[in-house]
Amino acid sequence: MNGTSPGTTDGISGTLMGVLALVVLVIVAVLWGKLKDYGRAKAKQHVFARRDHRDGQQLVAEELHFTLAADPGRIRDVVLSSVRLAPQCPAVLADAYVLEATDSEVVVAYGSALSRRNFTASLRLSPAGAGDTGDTRRVDAVWGIRTWTLSDGVTDGVSVMRRLREDVEAALRGLDPGLHRTVRSRR
Repeated sequence: MNGTSPGTTDGISGTLMGVLALVVLVIVAVLWGKLKDYGRAKAKQHVFARRDHRDGQQLVAEELHFTLAADPGRIRDVVLSSVRLAPQCPAVLADAYVLEATDSEVVVAYGSALSRRNFTASLRLSPAGAGDTGDTRRVDAVWGIRTWTLSDGVTDGVSVMRRLREDVEAALRGLDPGLHRTVRSRR
């Protein structure tokens, strides 16, 4: 007790003690929320969406390289007509759509006007490299995921990435059944 007022103890006042308790409670609540988010993300990655997590990591890390005999303009036209794509960004439901198409590149995105763009992918076209057979009509085409988003650590839109990759390869094989295909890692 101090000598100035009866019933009051020396040390921290009740108001300060209340403020400290509130601060500690807020810190514990924030840490608990972060721990729950971390646990949910890990469970989604390794239990609930294990295949999508593994496939998503592989799809964004790899590029498909094709060498085929075809005109770049023809390749663009065949890809745009045979790959299942919306002609423009859908308003509500997410879908794959053409973002840009030139003779040297076709850029595809997945998303909608109301939601975010989950990923972009591209097919880059260039004349075949040196050391080739000398055929000037040979083209190198490279398919890869350019940008992507994650939800709880799992790549968004994995099934659409997979479908687009298969559709692009089928379109290119339709142009040149003897094309050369190589999978390369970006990392």
